[in-house]
Amino acid sequence: MEYVKKFETSKLKYEYGLDGIRTFPWEGIVPPFGGGYCIVRPGTSTLNHVNIPDDEDEMFIAVQGDAVVVIDGIDHPVAQGDIVMIPRGLSHFVRNDGPNAFHLYTIWWSHVDVDAYRRQEEQTAAG
Repeated sequence: MEYVKKFETSKLKYEYGLDGIRTFPWEGIVPPFGGGYCIVRPGTSTLNHVNIPDDEDEMFIAVQGDAVVVIDGIDHPVAQGDIVMIPRGLSHFVRNDGPNAFHLYTIWWSHVDVDAYRRQEEQTAAG
């Protein structure tokens, strides 16, 4: 089993207006959440959206740089080490007005993730 995934810029995929790598799925691991490492380019914004499914909550952890997370039209300036909670049903996006890339790690969870985790746990327990 692979215990460490090395960060490789060649694996970044452009989606939602950012460069990102989904950290799950991870072979042999089915967590009750999803996650990804994201980079918002200087002078850009991510896609303004509401998470789907409609019970999906999300959290951002600012890793490097400064940006503004806009949640339901309200600006929230963030910097390295800050944590942002985005409750289900709220529109949100990240705006990077600065000259440097903004890096964040995102974690999301919903009934879909939890149900998959429970199924995996039940299969493991059943042997």
